[in-house]
Amino acid sequence: MSDLQWKKLEILGAGSYGTVYLGILVDEQIRFHSFIAVKSSIPKLAFSLKKEEQIFKSVWEGESGGCQEIIQCFGSETTVEHGRCFYNLFLEYAPHGSLADLIHKKPLPETEVSVYARMIVKGLSHIHRKGIVHCDLKPENILVFPSLDKEIANYQLKIADFGLSKTKEEEVNVELWKSKPRGTPSYLSPEAFSGHIDAPMDIWALGCIVIEMLTGLPAWGESPLLIEELRYLVEHHELSPKKPQEIGFFCHDFLEKCFMKDPSKRWTADRLLDHPFLYITLFHSYYLATWL
Repeated sequence: MSDLQWKKLEILGAGSYGTVYLGILVDEQIRFHSFIAVKSSIPKLAFSLKKEEQIFKSVWEGESGGCQEIIQCFGSETTVEHGRCFYNLFLEYAPHGSLADLIHKKPLPETEVSVYARMIVKGLSHIHRKGIVHCDLKPENILVFPSLDKEIANYQLKIADFGLSKTKEEEVNVELWKSKPRGTPSYLSPEAFSGHIDAPMDIWALGCIVIEMLTGLPAWGESPLLIEELRYLVEHHELSPKKPQEIGFFCHDFLEKCFMKDPSKRWTADRLLDHPFLYITLFHSYYLATWL
C-alpha cells in the first residue's frame, strides 16, 4: 500500500482492466515527480493490476536494485469514490507518451534506433534475470521520458505494462497458451503460437519493434493480419518479418539474431547487449574491433 497524497486529474487512456488517469501529488516534500499515472480499476477486475504491482516489487528488489529502463511503481491504494471501491496503482508518468506515438510522427534514423534498442535490451535483460517474461512487448508498452543524457539520445525509453507478464512461479499451461496465445498477435514469436512462453518471445518482439522504428510501419506490414494468418505464416511457412532494405550490416545481423526460428538459438538479451548494432554511436572503434 502507498501513503501518497494525490488527486485524480484527466483521463489518459483505458484498457480492459479499467482507466488510466493523470494524477498529481499533493505533498510537495515527496521526492518523486509531481505528476503520476494512476491505473484504476474496480476490485473484481484488478487482478492484472495487483499482479503488475507484485512484478514491479520483484523488478526493483534485491542487490541489483532497479533499472532505469523499467518504469517505477510507487505502490497502490484502495479508494471509495461515489460509493464505489477502486484499486489504484501508482506509476511514473511519461510526459512524452509511448514509443508508438514517437514512431507515428516519422521513422527514426538507424543511429537513433540503435540507442533506443539498447535501452529496451537493457530493460529486458533486467527482467529476464528476474525470471519475468513481458509477453506483450510492443511500442505502445514502451514509454518515453525526458533524456538522461541529450548527447546520447533525445529521449529515455522505459518498459511498462506488465499485466500479461509471466513470472517464474506461474504454472505452465501449454494447451491453454496454444489455444489463446498471450500477447499482441503481430509481435508473437513462432513458439508462442505453440504455447511455449519464455524469454525468447520478448526478443522476437524486440526485432519487430526495431523494424517498426526504422520504417514507421508494423513489422508485418501496414494491413493488420488475423491471428490465424500470422500463425500460418510463422508456424507453417517459418517466415519472419521482412527486414528493411536500406539498413547497415550490423542492424541486419541484429535482426537475424532476434528472428532465429529456434528459440534456443535466438540470442538472449544479455548476449544482445554485446552486439555492435547497439553501439554504432557509442564506443564505435572499440566494439567493432572486438567484433571483427
